[in-house]
Amino acid sequence: MVLEENLIEAIYSKNLNDMEVEQLAKRVILAPTNKKTLEKNRSIIAKLQDEPHTFYSSGSIISEDQNDLQKYPPEFLHDLTPSGMPPHALMLKKGVIVMLLRNLNSKQGFCNGTRLSITGLHDRPTSAKIVSECNPGGVLFLTRVELAPSDVNLPFVLKRRQFPLIPAYAMTINTSQGQTFDQIGIYFDEPVFSHGQLYVALSRSRNPNHVKIYTKTSEVQGKLLNNEKYFTRNVVYQEVF
Repeated sequence: MVLEENLIEAIYSKNLNDMEVEQLAKRVILAPTNKKTLEKNRSIIAKLQDEPHTFYSSGSIISEDQNDLQKYPPEFLHDLTPSGMPPHALMLKKGVIVMLLRNLNSKQGFCNGTRLSITGLHDRPTSAKIVSECNPGGVLFLTRVELAPSDVNLPFVLKRRQFPLIPAYAMTINTSQGQTFDQIGIYFDEPVFSHGQLYVALSRSRNPNHVKIYTKTSEVQGKLLNNEKYFTRNVVYQEVF
């Protein structure tokens, strides 16, 4: 177990700027919610020395209720970052680890979920190279595309034109399924909320000794009294079995 403020350092070390891109790409912090992964990614990118470049999206909504166009102004839409969609203000630096959010060329390894490292920052295009184990080193030139999440609990369809990338030093537990890493940090600001999430989080590391966990104390998780052990809630649907 680690303290909240020490989790980033435990996974990415004090000397974040001295680490090779390939080392960084083999580490990740996992959290149950998209909100916390966005916060962790911002904190980590702020520690990197290169100058930031922020790319702003354009967007709109599709709704059967025409009043929605007035009810939800651009400022409100800009604050929304559903899972699987880049933020309105996408802040990047050269060398930042990102994840591709769209299938672009499966033969060359440019698929949804591919981890990349930013190599060039331009309005059109931005370039990145693959750091995932499939086709490492492959270079991709990116332009803005239109994205619209399909599984978001919103009363309208949100459309956003942005680079199909999201910083990937931290990601949601669900997004990490099928991937393995050398070092894993798990940020339990709240317990998992769906079947199998806890197992997925704990099994993403190649070595269980390389898993560090922060657990925020609450009624359903924290440190056991008079004990050095910690607990959190698991979710298992019996009908699955």
